[in-house]
Amino acid sequence: MAIQNSSFLVRFLPSRAIALFGALAVLATLVLGGCGYHLRGVTTLDPVYKSVYVQGMSTSDPVYQQLQRLFLNTHSTLVTDPSKASATLVIDSNQVEQRVAVVTPQANVQQYELYQRITYHIELADGRRSPEQTIGQARNYNYDPTGVIASTSNEAQIRQELAETLARLLFYRLSAPVKMEPPAAVH
Repeated sequence: MAIQNSSFLVRFLPSRAIALFGALAVLATLVLGGCGYHLRGVTTLDPVYKSVYVQGMSTSDPVYQQLQRLFLNTHSTLVTDPSKASATLVIDSNQVEQRVAVVTPQANVQQYELYQRITYHIELADGRRSPEQTIGQARNYNYDPTGVIASTSNEAQIRQELAETLARLLFYRLSAPVKMEPPAAVH
């Protein structure tokens, strides 16, 4: 009788293990989906952004380069020829400021703040345009006068992080509905 029970267990356990594994996989999918986690797919922008030209920013600017990376995962493209654009992202200003954030009692700078602000609007090929908008981000970094090379490297890394964040914010603004103003009447 013990021999029959063990053969029953050998046949029964693999199917139970498969069922248990399947149930755990379904449960994990439901939990991850419920918390907002989704696999990243192709981002679809509004068709008016099929081809976007960026005016007022160099193609070597870190924000532009990050925008290029973000556009790789869409059905839209960044173009370098304004005549081929269905929309133009006009950068009205792109400012980076460095401010003293923390000073020691001996009046030595201990920490700086880098603040980058971009003011922009969007112009469509049919003449409509969005209102001017501003986005900005700030980051602090420690400054050590005895380690100037390390502090400079830290500042460069912070500037890159700011560029990545601002590019994402610009991109998300393109993927959100934007109220467009009608074209200005010509008199």
